[in-house]
Amino acid sequence: MIVAGEAEMRMRAVMLAVGLVAALMANCGVAVAEQDVTSANFLMSACRDVVSGNMSNGESKGDLFTMGLCAGIISGLSYMGTFYGLCSPIGVTPQQAVSVVVQYIDHQPARMDEDFRVLASEALRAAWPCKN
Repeated sequence: MIVAGEAEMRMRAVMLAVGLVAALMANCGVAVAEQDVTSANFLMSACRDVVSGNMSNGESKGDLFTMGLCAGIISGLSYMGTFYGLCSPIGVTPQQAVSVVVQYIDHQPARMDEDFRVLASEALRAAWPCKN
């Protein structure tokens, strides 16, 4: 035998479950496109700002972070370059290395969805291959 209080609690639980299912189903139809933060498409704007030296162009801390990410990836590749078959000349600045990468990727617009790190290593290797 179900008491009135128990019936009300069960009804609330069922209504809550139906509400949750409806909310989940309504959200399932929405496709949210995540931005690929490893793609050249994501980083190239920030890299161009690094090349121009316009560090104040960043509208937010996120923009400055992305500029630093671009320069950091390229500096890291340059530093560890011999493992990737690239040998940056002595005295090359990070800004010069970023410029090499920007020019390389800008000449290959069809590859903008590819991994920036792969394209950057290709660019640096093409510009400064190690002489064996």
